[in-house]
Amino acid sequence: MTIMSVLAGSAVLCAGLTFTATGEANADRECASGVKIIKPVVLEEPGKWTYTYNLSWCADGGAVVWVAPAVTAKVHTPACRWVGRIEEAVRPIKDERGRWTAFDMSEFSCADSAGKEHGVNPWVVVTFEPAGGYDTTSGIAAA
Repeated sequence: MTIMSVLAGSAVLCAGLTFTATGEANADRECASGVKIIKPVVLEEPGKWTYTYNLSWCADGGAVVWVAPAVTAKVHTPACRWVGRIEEAVRPIKDERGRWTAFDMSEFSCADSAGKEHGVNPWVVVTFEPAGGYDTTSGIAAA
């Protein structure tokens, strides 16, 4: 399991593979103000693959002190494979509300009946506030 910690004022860009169960990313985290958690974002192609994005964070004194994004990828057929996380970013927006944004894009590839592979990129953007409010946008783009 990989946990990405981000201190206020830092920006992180990374690509990698993270498999976690819901809540597992915060098992070793403490947060005096209470951990904030989004409702998991689930994108899927039924019978082929499922992508679930989770995000949790902690704020102290109105500032975000750590952020823990997590992706769970499940492949439901041998014709498909998870290529991995293609792009990930977590950064402060630097506005008067102390908001941050988190982005993740992953890739799945599935073979058609002729054996030709076709990829798709599930993606999620979360804009969140230290107090716990957030908005999500997500979709699936052709690779």
